[in-house]
Amino acid sequence: MLRPVMADPPLCSLGEIKTILTIDDIADLHEVLDLKEHMAAKAIEQAARNR
Repeated sequence: MLRPVMADPPLCSLGEIKTILTIDDIADLHEVLDLKEHMAAKAIEQAARNR
């Protein structure tokens, strides 16, 4: 649940999780973070190949 809050930069606040966001909204934020991590890993992999 707190992964979007702990992201750098944070995607939402703890208060938003408790009061505004739905579970679907939080799931969407997790998908965004998964995609961001995947893209970073691909970039590192590509940089290693280009050495």
